[in-house]
Amino acid sequence: MNNRILSGRETGALTRGYVKTLRIAVPQKPGFKAFVNATSHKVSGYCIDIFEAAAKKLPRVLHYKFVVVDGSYDELVCNVSLGIYDAVVGDITITAERAVDVDFTMPYTESGVSLLVLTENDSKPAIEWVFLKPLTTELWLALMGGFFFTGLVVWTIEWPRNPEYQGSSLRQCSTALYFSFSTLTFSHGQIIRSPLSKIVVVIWCFVVLVIVQSYTASLSSILTAKRLRPSVTDLEQLRSNGDYIGYQSGSFVQSVLKKRGFNVNRLNAYTNKTEYAEALRKGSKNGGVSAIVDEIPYITSFLSDPKYHNEFQMVNRIYKTPGLGFVFPKESQLVHDLSVAILELTFGAEGSQIEEKWLGKATPLPSYGMPNTDAAPLTLQSFSGLFIITVCISALMLLISIAKSVHAKYTEVRDSYMQSSEGDGGSEGHGGSGPLQNGTGNGSMADQPHHEARNEHPQGVNGIRESPGDVEPNDSVPEPAILIEMNTR
Repeated sequence: MNNRILSGRETGALTRGYVKTLRIAVPQKPGFKAFVNATSHKVSGYCIDIFEAAAKKLPRVLHYKFVVVDGSYDELVCNVSLGIYDAVVGDITITAERAVDVDFTMPYTESGVSLLVLTENDSKPAIEWVFLKPLTTELWLALMGGFFFTGLVVWTIEWPRNPEYQGSSLRQCSTALYFSFSTLTFSHGQIIRSPLSKIVVVIWCFVVLVIVQSYTASLSSILTAKRLRPSVTDLEQLRSNGDYIGYQSGSFVQSVLKKRGFNVNRLNAYTNKTEYAEALRKGSKNGGVSAIVDEIPYITSFLSDPKYHNEFQMVNRIYKTPGLGFVFPKESQLVHDLSVAILELTFGAEGSQIEEKWLGKATPLPSYGMPNTDAAPLTLQSFSGLFIITVCISALMLLISIAKSVHAKYTEVRDSYMQSSEGDGGSEGHGGSGPLQNGTGNGSMADQPHHEARNEHPQGVNGIRESPGDVEPNDSVPEPAILIEMNTR
């Protein structure tokens, strides 16, 4: 074990200080230097800044000096219990085994053990039908039925008066279906005239708009979830498959995996982010690992790197720990004082500023367990209200159109019947005598040949003679000039 003593420091309020100058061990880490970066000249990092900020809040001056130690974390904790060092400042995880021999301060960050895995690259079939997944089968059928029903209603309303919907049966059917399905892209144009049809189309276009927007959002969710599907989701899956597993060198995670029944020969230790990425990319079959088991703060730091956050994923917290804390001997007075100072620090703005300085901006904690990679499709029940509204309004417009057509037909038949009745009544009212005028439809005698009457009465009827100007060359008399008075005997 190599030790390097750095210059001492004094912190705390300007009152009576702690009597002893503390020798504080700092672990030398080959990787994840954002937490602890110990060199021959100085120590720095997130854990160091948290300790120094908390020490400044102590009621008395704290005298200490850092000692850089190259060894495992369990060895450092053991050396504190043996009195070799007065404390350990670093990213030391609070565990039950370690707490037997030493005391820990209040944790200054949350922790836990999780899996870091490679994002799965699904083998894609030759033909993809993923575009059908956003909607259930019932909703697809209801949507198709809505298109056909809307086309039928529009055709029924427009057919009597719109030439676009007339012609052969094939032309009528194609026009109605084209108009109905073109509402999907709002390219139907102006081929409707009736206000009733326009009401039907406006309501149906609103339904289509809502469904299209929901479909787009659901499809995007499905494609994103599929792209982010993890290759491994469970620790037991790794053990049953006999896969290799990685962990951070010097971490207590190795003992956790041993207790879970993993063969020590299947465990590989790694020290930094680059080794993590290379091992996961290779996989168990090519000299790498199928997953990295590490504490959540380190995995979060790994995923915060833009080089890795799209390629790797954290899933399934398998072990919960209180967090990271500072190590002191049993019954040390500094444990209580520093714990109070850490509480003040973490609940204030200074703690957040230190975290952002070294670890970046805080990100939302992931949802542990198997991620939901299969987005639920949209169901018919979700849009049942819209379908009920459009069906009711379309049916109402159709009934109004049919009622108007029936009323118009009834009015036409009634007027024709009244004209026919008035004509028959006029013939019977004259009783067989009266003036008849050709072309007026006021008597059946208008159909009688006029030249026969002229031949039988050359001198005219009852002494009335026709003027020569009234006779046409074909020996007929113009109809407006004929006025015959019939006498019945």
